[in-house]
This record gives sequence, C-alpha cells and structure tokens, in this order.
Amino acid sequence: MNDETQMNPMHKSQWRLRQVTDELNARPFPRFALPTAIFRLCLSGTAAFDGLRDILSETLTDIDWDGEAQSRLIRARLGDVQFNIERHTEFVSLTIIEEKTDSGSAARHLPADWLDKNRGEVVVAVDCHCSLRGTARDGWTCASRLEGGLADGFFDFKVAEDGHTKIALDFDPDCDVRDVGRIALQVVEIETYRSFAAIGLTQARAAQAKLAEVAARVPTSISSAGSADSERFDLLSELTGELEEVWRRTSFRFAACTAYWDLVTARLASLQEGAFDSRITIGGFLERRLQPAIATYQSTERRRHDLAEQIAAMTGLLQTRIELDMQQQNADLLASLNHAAERQLRLQHTVEGVSTVAISYYLVNLLRAPADWILARQPTLDPLLLNLTLVAITVPVVWLMIRRLLRATSRTANTGRKTDKED
Repeated sequence: MNDETQMNPMHKSQWRLRQVTDELNARPFPRFALPTAIFRLCLSGTAAFDGLRDILSETLTDIDWDGEAQSRLIRARLGDVQFNIERHTEFVSLTIIEEKTDSGSAARHLPADWLDKNRGEVVVAVDCHCSLRGTARDGWTCASRLEGGLADGFFDFKVAEDGHTKIALDFDPDCDVRDVGRIALQVVEIETYRSFAAIGLTQARAAQAKLAEVAARVPTSISSAGSADSERFDLLSELTGELEEVWRRTSFRFAACTAYWDLVTARLASLQEGAFDSRITIGGFLERRLQPAIATYQSTERRRHDLAEQIAAMTGLLQTRIELDMQQQNADLLASLNHAAERQLRLQHTVEGVSTVAISYYLVNLLRAPADWILARQPTLDPLLLNLTLVAITVPVVWLMIRRLLRATSRTANTGRKTDKED
C-alpha cells in the first residue's frame, strides 16, 4: 500500500460490497397490523417522477426532494400513513399504506387535484384491503389460498367506478405482521406487473398489421431476370427498413412485457397458490387471459424475424445475380475492346504499309534530281538500274524508320500510364 492510500483511506460507505448489499436490502417487506388499506399507483413517462413530486410536495413536507430524489426509494410518514415512492426502470410507483382502517381507499390521502398535477400515464391504480378472515367474499371473480392457508386472495380484474382495480386479502388470525406485509406486497406486485405485462398488446396488434402488409409486398420469386432486378432490390431494401423500424419500436416493449410476466409467475410460485373453492384461481385466470398476450408478443417477434430472414435471403440471391450480370457485361465489354484493339492493330499495319509506300514514293522522286545529275556525269550508268537501286534502298529504310517511331511512341504511352497508376 502506497503512502497516498494510507493518508486517504477509502471509507466503508464507498466500498462496492456495501453498495451491492444496500441494493439487495433497499425494499424490505413492510410490517403492519390488520385491518390495513393499501393503494398502489404506478405512473410511466419521463416526467412521471416530477409530476409525483408536484402532487406530494405540499402533503409530505419533510421530504428533501432535491436530495432524496436521487435515491430509488423514498419513505415518508404522515401520522399513521406510510408513503413509499419507488423509481423503477420505466415507471414510478407510489404505495400508500394506512393501518387500522377497514373502509375506503388509501388514495384519499392524495390531494384532491392530484390528477391535474400528474404528468405521467396512469398504468396501475389498485386498492388492496387486508383484514382478518370472517367476511364472505362471494362477489369476486378469482379466489386463491396462499401459503398453505396463511391468507386468502380475491381478485376481480375489473376497473371500478373510482378507476381502481380491487384486491381483498383475508389473513389467518395467527398470522404474523411480517407475513401480512410480505404476502400483501407480493399480491400488489402481481397486479402491478400484470398490468405492465399487458400494455404491449396494442403495439403487438399494430406490429402484426404492419408485418402482414410487409408480407403481402414481398416478391413471390426472383426467377425472372432483366431490368426489374433493380426495382426488386429497391423494394427489398425498403421492406428491410420497415422491418427494422418495427423492431426498433417493439423490441424493448416485448422484452419488458415478457420479463414482467416472468415476475408475475415468480410471485405466484412464491405464494404457493392453491384453490380456495370452485372459483378459478388467480394464476389460472392470468394464464388463460394473459398468457395469450405473451404468446402474441413472441409470435409477432418470430414473424418479424422470419420475414427479415426471408427478405435477407432474397436480397442476397438478387444481389448475387446482379453481380453475375455485371460480370457478364464486363466480360462482353472486354471482348468488344479486344476486337476493337485487333481492328486497330490491323488498321495500324495497313497505315504503316500505305505510309511506307507514300513516303518512299515521294523520297524516290526527291532523289531523282541527284540521280539525273549523276547520270549526266556518268553516261555509262544504266538509268533503270539506278532507279531500282534507289527504290530498293529507300523502301526498307522508310519502313524501319516508321517502325522505330511507332515503338518509341508506344513506350512513351506505357510509361505515362504506369506513372498515373503509381500516383
């Protein structure tokens, strides 16, 4: 350990072990006696927490909203009423626990104008009444026996006139206050996560309609070649973009809804749910009504994935065929260039011959004057032989000069092309 570390030791509150342990114990189960009314409100949206702060700032004056707003859990009391504010990944929850009351909703402790100050979307608003066994619960849709008889849970899964869903919990008289809080909190969480698991159904139906439209526009085949290949490629690229947009809008929502459903099933398993009477259990009702929604999320994602793979395969095949067509066109172009080069070479040879004859003709005519002068001085020379000698010498010399000139020009052009490539 160096001197700097010895002089400035890390405080225990800064240890990572301390932070992880605090996170595990951040939400202990509440303890309360019977009867008790619980109200859970969940708001979603980026401004949900700010709206909740505006709602409760005048009621809960002891909360340091500037300091405690950074924590994920805020606790406050107002007399015998407990307020718990929790910040989750995509929503904020407010749980109001009012002990020693068996009538009304704990939501009455909210300001009368709380809806006007609210900035989020209300996803969950549930009343849970906890009491001792003894009251008949005949009007409820679902009934379950929890934890081997410690409590009986009754759900209706309907929105009442006050906009809240209702839950009733009847506890055994010998039930401990810790068991009451633990069971009540898990039951309220079932309704919370059940609501969030179902909110993606609207997006799933919209996504299914969009996928059906995309599937109808997918080309049935790409067997015919021609100018339509580019149009098909543009269409497939457009469909790929639309599928990516569907994935962007739904991937998080579907994954989150599936995770919420897993939490619901985990809470039901933890409560050791059993049948209460002939009525359907809470888990049975949710499995019949909510499991199809989860299956819809999964089937929608599978269909999007299958369409994306189908379009990707067709795009790959079409792109390969387009590349083969381009290669064939390039081969035809190269063959045409070769033919043109051959024609140019033949033309060049023709030009060389014609040029040799023409230049030789003019050069022989130019040399005829000196030849006449020589014949005048040497009468014994044969004029025809002298002319043939001039032609025999002039033609090869002109031909060699033209060949050398063309070779020099060709070398200069090749050197220029190599220089351009190196640059």
